[in-house]
Parts: sequence; C-alpha cells; structure tokens
Amino acid sequence: MANIEYPKVAHGRICYVEIPAQDINISSAFYQKIFGWNIRTRSDGRIAFDDGIGKVSGTWVQGREPAAQPGLIVSIMVDDIEATMQAIISAGCSIVNKIQIGETEFVAWFADPAGNVLGLYQHPGGGHGKICYLEIPAADINKSVEFYKAIFPWQIRSDNHGNAAFDDVIGNVSGMWAGHVKPAPSGLVVYTMVDSVAETVEKIVAHGGAIVKPPRGNSKEDDAIFSDPEGNIMGIGQE
Repeated sequence: MANIEYPKVAHGRICYVEIPAQDINISSAFYQKIFGWNIRTRSDGRIAFDDGIGKVSGTWVQGREPAAQPGLIVSIMVDDIEATMQAIISAGCSIVNKIQIGETEFVAWFADPAGNVLGLYQHPGGGHGKICYLEIPAADINKSVEFYKAIFPWQIRSDNHGNAAFDDVIGNVSGMWAGHVKPAPSGLVVYTMVDSVAETVEKIVAHGGAIVKPPRGNSKEDDAIFSDPEGNIMGIGQE
C-alpha cells in the first residue's frame, strides 16, 4: 500500500481498532492476505495495520477474550463476497453466517484465526479491505442513538432498510443500531477520536455510560475505554 494518505485529526472520527489475537503473526498474515491490509511495526515494536484505504488503523492484542459471539460487529468492504469467503475458508477459518439484505446485496460474518467474528460487505469499486461499517447492538435503539448523539458529532439518519444509522464525522465509517443482536463480552475495541478524552469521559458518565479503563492523564495523547448504556465496549482516543 504505497502512498497512504492518512486522514486529518477530527473529533468524532472512527479511527482505530484493537483486535484480540492468540498469535499476532498468524492474525496479521491472515488480514494481509485476505484484505490487503498494510502491516507495519510501530516504534514501540508492536505490529500494527492500516486498512485497505489507509483511513482506519489498529493493532492486535494478546491476553483478551476474542469477540467470538456476534455483538458489536465491525465490517470490512470487499470487491467480491463469494471469492472472499472462499479465501477465508481456504485460510482455515470459517463463515459464521451469510445474510441477504437486498435483492442483490449480501453481508456475511466470518471467524478469524483467533475466533473473532467480523463482517464482510460487498461493494465493488476500489474499497477492498476498507473498515467500513459498525453494527451497535441495542435493546432500546432510541436511547442508544441519543447517547451517541450526546458523545460524538456523528450524522444520524435512517438507512434504506428503515434502521437508525450513522456516519462518523468524516463520513468514512458508517453504521447502524441493531436490535437483532445483543451485546456480548468482547476484547475487540473500536476507538473514536476526540478533542479531549477527559471532557468526553465526563459526557459518557453523565449520559449513563461507564468507564472501563480510565484515561492516563496525558495532556497530548490519551485514551480510555467505556461501556455504553447497552453494555457495548468502545474506546476514545486523543491526539
């Protein structure tokens, strides 16, 4: 992935994903082979990735339970869902579910080498490997929508299937609130960029969320992990 154009810092941008792994070399090789992710070594020695268009980054972490039950679902865009499913199976992993959401539109869930369940979304045209979509489980969708509206400046809308949906602040990652799945214990954490972790933590608590991992107190670069009112685990990061 030459000439990666990293996006500018933006409050409300979904920017980073931590993926549980048993063997980081095996997991990173899987995602590089299937989705073409750029794999690199950070200055601290950790293996990191940039997605297929270089706008969402992340890393693999050990010592966390995998996201083995469908709950908070991160989806990756692919050119050909059938070919990608076959590549996943050939790599020794499995397809958990395939769902038709339109006459010619399909999504699928797969289990990666560590057992994490992630999604596939077919959209031909140059976005193969892009982290593109996030399903947030919610028993009370209106309540969950109001929580995220209070925390992040996401654009809230209705998608073409009548669901409450959102776009992050730069329109790179979209998503919806899903009543058909329940929050499940997960070590997979999706981070949203914020101007101030300390101020965002106050908003989270004031609107019914809870802090799982408190901020470190670094005034320049900081992060925290929180639980939303439905029990979904999410992260915030400050640069």
